[in-house]
Amino acid sequence: MMLQPADDIIINLPNQKQRTNKLQSRAPPTSIKLIKQVTVGYKPRAVCQYKGYTYVGCLYGAVDRIDEGGNVTSAFIKLASQAEGIVAYEDRLYTLMYGRPYTVYVHDLAGQQLCSWKHEDSSGNVGRFLTVINNKLVIADKTNKRFTIYTLTGERGRNVPCVLITKNYLTICHVGDNSVLAANGDAKPGLYRVNLTAGDVVWTSDKVDGPIGVVMYSKDVALVTSHSRSNKVKIWTLNADTGI
Repeated sequence: MMLQPADDIIINLPNQKQRTNKLQSRAPPTSIKLIKQVTVGYKPRAVCQYKGYTYVGCLYGAVDRIDEGGNVTSAFIKLASQAEGIVAYEDRLYTLMYGRPYTVYVHDLAGQQLCSWKHEDSSGNVGRFLTVINNKLVIADKTNKRFTIYTLTGERGRNVPCVLITKNYLTICHVGDNSVLAANGDAKPGLYRVNLTAGDVVWTSDKVDGPIGVVMYSKDVALVTSHSRSNKVKIWTLNADTGI
């Protein structure tokens, strides 16, 4: 399955609610092994895993679904434009669709649309910049350099300013109950952690050259992918507490 660098590893963790609250500490991985490859739609851009299925957002307006046996349901969800981010939480799929502005779509696990709303960001630059923390959907707004917090039905809450956000490629993931990690492409710094409660930057790091993907592997270890400078994609481990 040809995925973008940030999505090369699918880590089989518990469901999203458990991932948010119950990730355990464990040693960083030292190697990876290819188990299976599956062909999906054109240019996959985002991926999440939930209750035995993997959901893959593709370039031309579709989300494919893969079961544990590797069987693909093409265009399980149809969108008008490319899916730039997808996250599953409490039997709902939240997809961020590219546009000016972006649109958030909410579907149930049968693929039926439940609601949608516009997200103000009109930067037009790509990136998987949404996550769920404590029953809230957090989406980066690159145009206005902030994180916007929504309810799970689209009611807008707080904005958390962050001057480090650029219009470069941006991916975020949750850390614990109140923070996000951001991989901000070729920006300097390229990696940072933001406390959404206090609104401050916990740390910054330039450990990875051109980070474009980040996901939590355990309670305090993150996996980071970087730009492909050749035919290989580098995968890095990072201490989410210190940035080292």
